[in-house]
Amino acid sequence: MATKTKPTKRAITLSSDGKFHDGITLQAPLTMEEHMLRIEALGQRIDGYIRFMCQLATQSGISLEAKERAVHAFYKQMVLVEGQLGRIHNELQLE
Repeated sequence: MATKTKPTKRAITLSSDGKFHDGITLQAPLTMEEHMLRIEALGQRIDGYIRFMCQLATQSGISLEAKERAVHAFYKQMVLVEGQLGRIHNELQLE
């Protein structure tokens, strides 16, 4: 019986100029325009993760236990992030 090896966590790699594959960098943006461009890029990346998670039930080759763990962890993080972003939004609305 073949043993299933658990994949290692993917290391985050940067190009020589400090950029991720899609232009997001570790260096803080300097202008509002740069912030907005990176927010949009991050939103698109997050949208891809959400789409993947929403289609997880139909994915083959992933155990039900692994799917349940991933969905639980993803949901927990989404609730935390939504709360934090909601507070920023609400504070701005009050100004």
